[in-house]
Amino acid sequence: MKNCALYSSTFDLDQVVERIKSIYPNDKVTVNESKTKIQITSGGWFSKKVKGFNIMTSRTEPEEFTAMIQGMGNFFRQIPAENESVHEKLLIKISTLNMVIGVETEEDISDKFFAELLSIIEPLDGLVFWGGGALLDPSGRLLLDVNGRSEVEDYNVTAHVSYLHEEDAETESGKARKLRSERLISAKGISKMPPMAGYIGDEAAKGIRSLDEVAKRTVALCIIALKGECVCSGETVEDTKRLVGNVTERYGAAGFFSPKEREFLSNDEAGDNEAIPFSWCYEGYWTLLWALGHVEELDDPVGLCDVALAVSKLQQFDNFEEFLAGSRLRSNQEILDEADLIYRYDWLCVDSRIHSEDAPGNLEGGVVYERHRALNWLIGYMGQEWDEVRTDT
Repeated sequence: MKNCALYSSTFDLDQVVERIKSIYPNDKVTVNESKTKIQITSGGWFSKKVKGFNIMTSRTEPEEFTAMIQGMGNFFRQIPAENESVHEKLLIKISTLNMVIGVETEEDISDKFFAELLSIIEPLDGLVFWGGGALLDPSGRLLLDVNGRSEVEDYNVTAHVSYLHEEDAETESGKARKLRSERLISAKGISKMPPMAGYIGDEAAKGIRSLDEVAKRTVALCIIALKGECVCSGETVEDTKRLVGNVTERYGAAGFFSPKEREFLSNDEAGDNEAIPFSWCYEGYWTLLWALGHVEELDDPVGLCDVALAVSKLQQFDNFEEFLAGSRLRSNQEILDEADLIYRYDWLCVDSRIHSEDAPGNLEGGVVYERHRALNWLIGYMGQEWDEVRTDT
């Protein structure tokens, strides 16, 4: 095999360059100006060998990288893994990746070169994509292949929070917001405090979505969750299409949906596996109802929202224009406070899953995730649209 790829949670191109130089001290190392292409030339005139490293990060090529990672996650998510715990943790790890290093060589990868690749990825906290679709850890052990096999009993997920927030500085308002969240977490009797700094400062308010955007997304989530509910409850295709179509027409929502939502709406053969994730969108819908002032407060995410009550909030209005006119976007401070709190709640949920423990404070992981996703979209986290929104912790 001549090609493989290394994946890492870090953005640090300088670290990659220095690591490669340290592994090949006697070879010619050529690095382009952006540090995204590295070439290693070894041997003499008649036995020259070249190895190449082509690097892409979520910072240098955000759209292409995001699409690649989502495709990678979807591919490995569909594999029926023998070790479900390792499978789940590996999917979490994939969601934290920020760099891919494509490896090119003129010859098949030898045992020596393979060992060098492991030496490169080990300090970068990464993964090796190998062969016909296998993921290896930095020791070369199989985490998951296309047949669902794994050579490890467990897998610890790590991703330094600074990698997820690039070079965002902790501001005074961010620190104050962090302390507020920690007081609320402590009041729930939770002693383990999430380690993240106060990244969500008042400066983040510039990314908050407009009233019109939030109202349209709220309606879209209600409708998409409605179809998910219909499919999961066994409603006929005809009844589901009629109900979803009527609600969509009532609120003029045909243009409100994301690409993935439109695909689901048009899929008359969707089963439970496709529908369940969309049925969870009621939680994001409830969160945005709060942001628009239709819900007085967001209770702790320890249980599912009242779906009938949530739907009735929209049913009070005859059309989208009335719903929009009856909505008022909450203050920047309220929205950012909730975004910071759910960010820390989600870390607690992820950490408990990694350690095979129950979430502290009776937190409901699915509710936390959906609320985190909705709030990250609401504050414009990383400028991502709905289908691409990440819930980094």
